[in-house]
Amino acid sequence: MRNLILLILFSVFTFSCDTPTKQEAEMERAPGFARTQAGEQYSANDANPANLDIWDKYIDAHNNRDLELIASMNIDSTQMGDFRILSPNGQIIRGSDTQIEFLKGWFEAENPTWRTYFSYTMKVDGQNGEWVISGAELKRTVDGQEVTTYDVADVYIEEGKIGAFWVFRRDAVPTE
Repeated sequence: MRNLILLILFSVFTFSCDTPTKQEAEMERAPGFARTQAGEQYSANDANPANLDIWDKYIDAHNNRDLELIASMNIDSTQMGDFRILSPNGQIIRGSDTQIEFLKGWFEAENPTWRTYFSYTMKVDGQNGEWVISGAELKRTVDGQEVTTYDVADVYIEEGKIGAFWVFRRDAVPTE
């Protein structure tokens, strides 16, 4: 019996020292990452929640057709380059003035409105700015018909202003 107790104690001692707990293993990895085209990987962590307010205000300005506010929320140049938008159709809009001219025509032609359904802010190690990843339902009028899409925007924010964003789109799927 004594040998059995010693064997159990020895086994517990041996295995308890080798295996990290699940919580310790999870803490070794950042909650997210960004990877370059060259394969370099940078950790991403939670960022300033105030970025969510900046993006919400920006979307509200679009819904309210407040072009002056939109322009004032853009930053001309960031560490990543000049202000730009990469649209879901591959178009690149460069510069705040170009964006405002584009929006004037788009607002008139399609009357777009956004309803945000999620947003998350993150910081990538090694970058000056921070990011907001946000999803929105976008309703537009195209050829007299209401069209709904779901857009995800990756928004780069530097010095409290919008520096760039990439928009990815999916058409609404019929529920019938």
